[in-house]
Amino acid sequence: MLGRNERMVVNVRLFGILAILAGERMVAFEMESGATLGDVITGLGKRFGREFVDRIFRIPGEMHSYCQVFVNDAQVNDLDVELKCNGSPAEVGIILLMASEGG
Repeated sequence: MLGRNERMVVNVRLFGILAILAGERMVAFEMESGATLGDVITGLGKRFGREFVDRIFRIPGEMHSYCQVFVNDAQVNDLDVELKCNGSPAEVGIILLMASEGG
């Protein structure tokens, strides 16, 4: 279990237009324990720029309804959700998927 000031690895899997804009399908971040989904998306925006962020957010802090986010295989809509480890190596998987790209 992570304590305060400990770090965790967050792996973000990108699909469709988000992967094209990022130029990669998997992005890894090292973050402090207690980081939120919003913290990760903010980090993605800093790394990949405004056009990337505009594909996720309708307005700042409000995701487009067609942008689906999954944390550890569970759909999440709350940017304030705290990311937690599933056990073993402190790792969280996030999938940012445009609804039109689902199966």
